[in-house]
Amino acid sequence: MKYYNENERLKRVVEISTLVTESNNFFEIKDKIIEKMLDVVHPAKACVNLFYKNNYDYAYLVCSQTLNYISQVFPMDRPIGVKINFDEYPRYIHEAVEGQKVVYVENVFEDERALNERELATQEGYVGRIVFPLIVNDKVTGFMTCFLTAEDKISDDDMNFISSVASLISLSIEITSKNNDIQTLINKLRGAISSINEATKKLYLNKDIKSFLDHLSKQACNITNSKESVILIKNKDKNRRVYSFFSLDGSKSLEAYSNLEQLIDEKVTGSYLNEIDNIEGSKNINTYIYHKLINKNEVIGYIACINSKNYTKDDLNILSILAKQVSVAMQLYEYSKREVKHHVLENELKVLNQQQKLIMNKGNKELGKNRELTYFHKPAKVVGGDFYHTIKKEDGTIVAILADVMGHGIVSNYMVAMIKGAFKVLAKQFEKPSEILENINQFLFDEFDKMGVFATCIVAIIKNEEHKMIVSNAGHYYPIGVDYENNAKFIKCSKGIPIGILEDAEYSDKEINISKYKSISLYTDGVLEIKNEEKEEFGIERLKDFLQENSNVDKDTKVTNLKAKLWDFSKKSNFEDDILIVTLREK
Repeated sequence: MKYYNENERLKRVVEISTLVTESNNFFEIKDKIIEKMLDVVHPAKACVNLFYKNNYDYAYLVCSQTLNYISQVFPMDRPIGVKINFDEYPRYIHEAVEGQKVVYVENVFEDERALNERELATQEGYVGRIVFPLIVNDKVTGFMTCFLTAEDKISDDDMNFISSVASLISLSIEITSKNNDIQTLINKLRGAISSINEATKKLYLNKDIKSFLDHLSKQACNITNSKESVILIKNKDKNRRVYSFFSLDGSKSLEAYSNLEQLIDEKVTGSYLNEIDNIEGSKNINTYIYHKLINKNEVIGYIACINSKNYTKDDLNILSILAKQVSVAMQLYEYSKREVKHHVLENELKVLNQQQKLIMNKGNKELGKNRELTYFHKPAKVVGGDFYHTIKKEDGTIVAILADVMGHGIVSNYMVAMIKGAFKVLAKQFEKPSEILENINQFLFDEFDKMGVFATCIVAIIKNEEHKMIVSNAGHYYPIGVDYENNAKFIKCSKGIPIGILEDAEYSDKEINISKYKSISLYTDGVLEIKNEEKEEFGIERLKDFLQENSNVDKDTKVTNLKAKLWDFSKKSNFEDDILIVTLREK
């Protein structure tokens, strides 16, 4: 029986999450989800059935590619699946659906509830069966079943993993059924990030906090379809307050917001209400939404909007992003007054089609007469989460970061920008890579948690004159070094947990004597996961061989050879993920 480690499963959950969040059609990704799940769990077969329009008389078999006999008996002849009378299913499946619970039948030949499926089990070749209901908004929209042979053993970890996949399938079904609502959310989120970018530019160009807040209050009003909005910030003396107010009708009155403060719940960070009739203090307010501004666990104010026709959880999520930006901006504004130049988000949030310029900024570096730091980046078809940046300190030390945010699109784009902004500040404050990683993780943990993503990452400090490189690793691949005998090998270092998973994660440092190597390369998984026509991955051993074979050629030749190598392997020139390789090498 094959053993699957936690990292493999974590990676599959992230991959499935990416599929779900980037698609608005469950039927296009259903088979891929099941395939990825079965890659790292013991059952070899699984299928999915759906109920349509809350009709439990019929279950539609929509995913059966891993089955043999059943797929022949019920051939898939249309996208919505094969219509099957639900009464034909065994009793324990009805129990799972009606009770909204997981049901595990270890042996269908011994369990009376499975009496009518034993012939089917014999033909298909399974003994046990597990049913996972798919629940959306407290209603069962279908169920996933896993089939177990006599040799298969299922553990609690297996059950938890499959339950997580079932939840993601439920989310995909919900996204599909609410495609128009999701598209609206995407448009709103894109608008929110664009407005943050514009406002941040103004703040750093003009050092004018009032203009910054005025811009964001207007955007908050527009994005949430509100009539009015306000940003309130308490100063340190608690008595003086800074207001930024916007009204669609041009009103200058803040009267409504003196009433709104009475409605804000001290126990929650954000909320909304669409029916507030007969509540004391609700004069001139029909609906409202707010999110508190928090700095180092202290509430410093709030951003609020009123009188939209109907606020939603999506509006609250977007408002939370604006609130976070206001909090960070106020913190930086205070720093700048003390002449501490912490430009954390200086023009970092570009619109999505400018992602690559944001990621790769002056990445090639000369390190004296004998070494250079170079990189090769091949952007994916869809903007990804690969990220590389360097900073040269006054003493000539180079600080570099290479990261891979799990996922693609607007969420990974947003998190890449946040990481870059934090890195630019923290790289100048701390002397150890581990300290930089720990502080990036702590500084951005809430954002990672909110977005439901994480990032693997390596931070390296290169001291060329001392012939050493100090690295700290947050769950990323080991560097590959090529020594002077032209042997390529992994330079092993302690792998910490990826950033964005545990708020108090700790990291360690490893010092590398770079004089022992002709080259040392860092890379992301894009090149490793390129597949050929037989679905075989390029893999880390082929990359290691390539780096060894090309250790003596110049950068341009190396790039040409890599493109040729990847074409020979995959017969493709464009790929689903970014390809990013950073190399410290002799000139």
